[in-house]
Amino acid sequence: MPIHEIRESIEQGDVALDGDGFAIVQKVINLKPNMSHKMLQCDAFLDNPFPSIGDTTYFELLITPTPVIYTDMFIAGQTSRAPSAALENVLFKQTWEQKEGAISYKEEFPNRFISARPTFTWYMPKLYVTLLIHGSRSTNVNDLAISVYCAIESKKTSIVTYGMGIIREDHIAQVAAVMSNGRTIEPSRNVGQTYPMWQYGGVRPEFMLSGANVGDFFQRNDSQDPSTTQSSANLRLFAKEARTMVPNIDAFGESFGSGESIPDWIRMFMPEGVASGPIRDQWPPTKHADNGNVLTL
Repeated sequence: MPIHEIRESIEQGDVALDGDGFAIVQKVINLKPNMSHKMLQCDAFLDNPFPSIGDTTYFELLITPTPVIYTDMFIAGQTSRAPSAALENVLFKQTWEQKEGAISYKEEFPNRFISARPTFTWYMPKLYVTLLIHGSRSTNVNDLAISVYCAIESKKTSIVTYGMGIIREDHIAQVAAVMSNGRTIEPSRNVGQTYPMWQYGGVRPEFMLSGANVGDFFQRNDSQDPSTTQSSANLRLFAKEARTMVPNIDAFGESFGSGESIPDWIRMFMPEGVASGPIRDQWPPTKHADNGNVLTL
């Protein structure tokens, strides 16, 4: 599969910001149609790191397979923010804050410093390099120069896959003007949101482990040779109690006539016969075929 290395630049001598202090500069790169494309490497370089600006200005550089539709959300108090990097059509995004003669802030996605490679796949036969500028109203940004490097791997794909990919990316490009997701949790309500859930009460854990002895469903097996003998009726009672809903605190441990409190730690397996009934005197042996499959008798 061929790998194409693309070098392009955005260079403008004078970019005028509108009455809201907003401007867009865009460049389109044509790719081969009927192909799937994968971004292997991507980087941006400020050829002129200190363009002439009037006041503090914020820049957003995006590389996408579709045109960028800006949102109604804010960036540092400025409106018309670019879509979030979480949007699937965003292959690369870089933001920075610039004052006269200095860059005070710079971020990019994916982050090269944690060896994150942007191995994103798309089908649109185009690549859009878009720069969104947020600054003071009715001002100008002079001598703007940014270079972009992309290493793209392309391979042929079926017409159905190609067509469905084009439709999907076109739909993703219709971004929401305002995004609001996630939930806010009051600190006073955080108890029980995380382990241990027994803070809210509930069913007793079915798999138990005693700090002194190994126990399955409260079945006491001493770590040495001797062990406490339990009846089948008691084992079934313990299993039933382990599945019974109980209020808060009680789920952390309770005595069931044995005089011992049962701490709720984790145990992996349940003894045979506790859930399925009494263990038969002659349990059928497991037979294996030559290939290792278990035979049903």
